Amino acid sequence: MTARPALGDTMYMEPGDIIAAWAERSGYRLSTHWTDTWLGEHASGFTVAKVAKLDLLVAIRKSLDDVIRNGGTFEQWQANLIPELKKHGWWGVVQDEALTGTADPVIVNERRLQTIYRTNVRMSIAAGRWRKYQREKDLFPYLRYLSDHYRKHPRLNHLEWHGIILHVDDPAWQWMFPPNGWGCNCRVEQVSEARMRRMGWKVDEAPNPPRHDFVTAAGEVVSVPQGVAPGFNYNPGTAHLRVLADRTAASLGSAVDAGLGDVARQTLRDLVADPAFDQFLALPDPQFPVAILDDRMAGAIDARNRIAVLPQATLEHARDRAILAPSVLRQLPKLGDDPQVVARVGDSIVVFTRTDSGEWLGAIVARTGNGEGVIIEHIETGEDSTLWQLLDPDFASEIILDRR
Repeated sequence: MTARPALGDTMYMEPGDIIAAWAERSGYRLSTHWTDTWLGEHASGFTVAKVAKLDLLVAIRKSLDDVIRNGGTFEQWQANLIPELKKHGWWGVVQDEALTGTADPVIVNERRLQTIYRTNVRMSIAAGRWRKYQREKDLFPYLRYLSDHYRKHPRLNHLEWHGIILHVDDPAWQWMFPPNGWGCNCRVEQVSEARMRRMGWKVDEAPNPPRHDFVTAAGEVVSVPQGVAPGFNYNPGTAHLRVLADRTAASLGSAVDAGLGDVARQTLRDLVADPAFDQFLALPDPQFPVAILDDRMAGAIDARNRIAVLPQATLEHARDRAILAPSVLRQLPKLGDDPQVVARVGDSIVVFTRTDSGEWLGAIVARTGNGEGVIIEHIETGEDSTLWQLLDPDFASEIILDRR
């Protein structure tokens, strides 16, 4: 059966959304096994399993680039690509370790090309959809999971998820946003508040399926939710955000090291104020930079890196204490920009600042276990924050700053 994406899902999408999502994968990653490039790494690098030669990988990507940007069918793409593959010797039964990265024979045929075509096009469409959903979430704040249960043998887990309604920014979409496996045709639909009322629908609790371990080609053991194929338990629309977060932290650090601290601080404030910051907060492990330490704070914890990031554990704890509101988290840059109280407590520092509304915002800041990074370990707000207790001489080894 010919592999082609469903046009119905793309009728109301801007072509630029799909093209932009595809273009974000600007690099190339040679791989022997399909798990060599894992999850969100696909967002920053194009890869095809069993391709270990750069010029071959470039040829395949250029052919897909033409289809995604200019349109075309699988048959047209295949007809144009096969002569190029044969020229490189990557067709039929291939037993050339320089080409495939493995001594084992590799079969390259129409079925393999269908997999390459379908996976890359569908993932780009899925990422393009996510852009659309984020852009329109004020009008359509919810997404409803629609399983492909009309198929002869529906996937039971996907069938169980049919009809589930969650907020667009629910963290569950970071692992269950379709496609959720090879050949998965599930999708989601946008839902407005008016339709929720008209249909009598309510927001559901996110699924919490059991997980199983999967070993990647690198020998890493990863936990995968039941019902999602290994390698698909990520959101193709936000995977590039992880890459962006890492690059942002590195760029800010370079700016600070170059003496451009004021520029770096303003850039960070602008990034955190942007609506896209909400998407970072929905990531399983955001690790997004949220504060830039000054010399005193960095020196107090002997930190080489002055860019503090917000890790998963802190975000979950904040969620449990109901202080997860983005309006609060957007104030975190003030910890470095305008600290009011700073005290050293053991290997960490406790920092207080005032939010725009005049409320106290406190945080514990520490180096990571390997000493290479800086994280926000704990966040609290209000006059009765338990963090104030850490300023007691019994806890604090040194009051570094007190501007109260």
